Amino acid sequence: MRVHIAKDGQTGKPRGFAFVEFKTAEGALKAVQSTGMDVGGRQVRVSLAPERDGSGLKRGAPGGEGGGHGGPPRKRMETHPLMMRSADCWFCLSSPKVEKHLVVSIGEEVYVALAKGPLIPEHVLILPITHYPAGSQLPDNVWDEVEKYKESLTRCFKEKLGKGLVFYERATAVKSIQSHCHIQAVPVPLDREEGFADHIRGCGARLNMEFEPRPDWREDDGLQREQYVIFESSVPRSTLLHLVPQGHRHPLNFAREVVARLLDMPERADWKNCALSLEEEEEMAKSF
Repeated sequence: MRVHIAKDGQTGKPRGFAFVEFKTAEGALKAVQSTGMDVGGRQVRVSLAPERDGSGLKRGAPGGEGGGHGGPPRKRMETHPLMMRSADCWFCLSSPKVEKHLVVSIGEEVYVALAKGPLIPEHVLILPITHYPAGSQLPDNVWDEVEKYKESLTRCFKEKLGKGLVFYERATAVKSIQSHCHIQAVPVPLDREEGFADHIRGCGARLNMEFEPRPDWREDDGLQREQYVIFESSVPRSTLLHLVPQGHRHPLNFAREVVARLLDMPERADWKNCALSLEEEEEMAKSF
C-alpha cells in the first residue's frame, strides 16, 4: 500500500485529502466502505479512482439523478476508457503528474486550479476530478458543481477586482485518451466583457469559423461526440459555440488568443511565453 498526503507547498500543512494505492481490489473496496466514518470529529469520504491497469477498478459514473434543471436526468455516454483515470493525465486529481501546488479549491466532483502559464495571475481552470474528455460529456451533477464554481468566481472577481469573467473550453480531442475537460476562466474589464460576443465573432470570421448562440448546448446529446469551441461571458450572460467540422484541425491557441487580444495582450497567446518558476507559481497560489 502507498499513501500520498497532499500538502500546501508554502506551509507544508496537509490540505485535507490524500491518495491511497492498495495491493488488492478487495482492500480498496473495503476502504470505500469506511465512507462516513468519524475521524477526528469529521466524516471521511472515500471513493475509487479508476485505473487503466486491467484490475477492474473504476469509479462509477457520477450521478444518475437530474441535476436541478427541472427535467429528466440527462443522457450520458456509456462508461468508456476515456472516462477512466489516466496515470499520465496532467489534470486527473489522483494522477502523480498533477501540479497540486496550483490547486486552490476542491469540491465533491470538481476542482479549481490556477492556469499554467496564465494570461494574468487570476486565470483559473475548472476541472472534473474524474477523467472526462469534454464538458459536453459531464453528468448533470458534475456540471451543476461546475456552474456553482462559475457563479462563485463571477461574484469573487466582481467584488474583489471590479471585473467581469469570461469562460472558454476547447474540446477538440474528445476521442483522445489524454484529453481531460478543463474550462478556462479569465477576469476581464467590464467594458471589454460587454463587447465580448462581437469580438469572438470577429476573430472567428477571419478564419471562416462561425459562432452561434447556444445557451442550451448541454441539452444536445448529439454534441457529446462532436468537437467544439465554446465561449461564455457572465455579464450579460451569453454563450457562443463553434462546431469543428469532421476532419478539420482547429488552431491550437485560437481560444486563448481571442481572450489575449481582448485584454490587449496578444503576445501572451502562447502559454509557454508566460511560464513562471515554481516559486512564482506557489506565491501566485498563495495570493489567490
